[in-house]
Amino acid sequence: MNIIYLIAPFLIPPVISILNRKLGYLSIMLASLYLLIFSLYKYPYELNTLFITISTIVWILTSIFSIKYDDYGNWLSPLYGITILGIVIILESSNYIEFLSGWEIMTIPAYIAIGLIRKEFRPAYIFMAFGELSTALLLASFIIASADTNTISFTQLISPLPLILATLGFLTKMGITPFMVSEWLPIAHGTAPSNLSSVLSSTMTLMGIYGILKMSDLTQNIPIAFSLLVSIIGAFSVFFGSLYAYVNENTKGILAFSTIENNSAMLVSIGLFMFAKQLGITSTENIAFYTIIIYSFAHSIAKGGLFMSAGVEEAQAISFSKKVRDKYYVLGLVLLTSSMSGLLPNLGGIAAWLTLENLFIISYILHSLISVIFIVIGSIMAMGDGFATALLVRYITYLSLFRVDRKKIDKLLVIPVLISGTLILVFGNILPYLLYPYNTSLPQLGILGNLLIVNEYSNKIFGAISPLYITLLISMFSLVTYLVFGKPKIRRVKIWNNGVNDQEEYTAFAMSNNIRLMLRKILKPEESGYLPSYGIDIFWEYIYKFSREARNFGEKFGRALINSSISWYIVYIIIVLIIISLIIAI
Repeated sequence: MNIIYLIAPFLIPPVISILNRKLGYLSIMLASLYLLIFSLYKYPYELNTLFITISTIVWILTSIFSIKYDDYGNWLSPLYGITILGIVIILESSNYIEFLSGWEIMTIPAYIAIGLIRKEFRPAYIFMAFGELSTALLLASFIIASADTNTISFTQLISPLPLILATLGFLTKMGITPFMVSEWLPIAHGTAPSNLSSVLSSTMTLMGIYGILKMSDLTQNIPIAFSLLVSIIGAFSVFFGSLYAYVNENTKGILAFSTIENNSAMLVSIGLFMFAKQLGITSTENIAFYTIIIYSFAHSIAKGGLFMSAGVEEAQAISFSKKVRDKYYVLGLVLLTSSMSGLLPNLGGIAAWLTLENLFIISYILHSLISVIFIVIGSIMAMGDGFATALLVRYITYLSLFRVDRKKIDKLLVIPVLISGTLILVFGNILPYLLYPYNTSLPQLGILGNLLIVNEYSNKIFGAISPLYITLLISMFSLVTYLVFGKPKIRRVKIWNNGVNDQEEYTAFAMSNNIRLMLRKILKPEESGYLPSYGIDIFWEYIYKFSREARNFGEKFGRALINSSISWYIVYIIIVLIIISLIIAI
């Protein structure tokens, strides 16, 4: 079908938004619902349908939230709609030109919104400069791919070079290491209005995952070293993304770094998908693919809801946020943060379990020196997941549990957060059984009807979980505990502020200050003299050295090329225009 029939409904909302922004958001919601139903009905098993399903759910919920949230004048709503239009074009593209057009349409209005709405142009310039660098890399990739196949359509590729260049372009857009250390993504997404931040972090960065997965699916010969490098970069980005999120004090900055951590976890599985595909290990390849899809659902829906919660708080610093006394809002936050913490039976817990299990399976199957690489990747990811759990506990406690301020909020702001959390729990108990191909029964424990999800190799079971069984057990034990002991009682203890001077309230800064003190060589490399090298474990010493070099590279790269200078931005645009002109001439 012609792409225009699918994107046409998304051409109308930006026009309506200029006249009435609330009607504009309503029309985006209806267009998203149309695209979701049409795609599931016509092409239920296509790769892009899975990502359309993820994206449209986020857009519907964020649009409901925006009806009450948006008080930024007449321009945020149309810019928000055009950004979504670009993503739709990417997902519905059948050739490189359509994909690249959607990529630019997605980026430019977000750049305008970040700078124009907030009146802070430095984050907008940085966002656009990284966006154009990403576009230049994608353009180079697509030129080579088109030259090799003599067509602009998506077809099988023999050379791995287009995949390698495209992956670099997508990683740039996603803020993955080494681009993470310049902190451009947290600055840009943290500056944008919360409804736009929700779209940027949950669906715009998801297009990077979609793009890499699509290009890797088209590429026949993927170098083993490249697939390992992708997983290694992902693992280190998981660790540092969660670490920087934990010590961050900006409400949306925490979530933006968490986005980097989530995307990096998916990147680990993408590298594993490439590796298994090249070696013909079908079960590992399939498990990696479905892990990416499940992780995409978990991350996008949860991160959309969490960014909406940041908009509800209306505070930049987490220590100054107000506690919202709304039980439905708090319930939604608990479900969202528990999922992002990797806790079962939420969808995020299933994704985290599948990722680690698959890494250990492949290391067991290979039984060689390369196995060590996957074990180390899994270990680094596990440490990153520990920080992720801590940062999300910190996030929810200082937004909804520890503070004493009271604030009533409109139900249109509460409902999308609650629905996001509910979907994460419901999908955790349904989606794996609908999508994941490996399951079985265990009558000895009362698990019937193939409700046990398994990781396997050569038809042998490696590990197993049952989300629905876990849900039933948690519900049963919670009910029994409540009937026996009643409501929990609050016990107050003397405050210890992790090295911060005593004060009446235990702050969010104090909660993460112990990590700042222990890892000051990473967080403050200029003060590395505090810790003598002979007192540090050799593994951490190399971690420190890697992080210092990465930060130095990021700072030099940012100051030299991505320095908020409009002159450099114009240079990037001219280069892109010249390349496009050459393509047309050829």
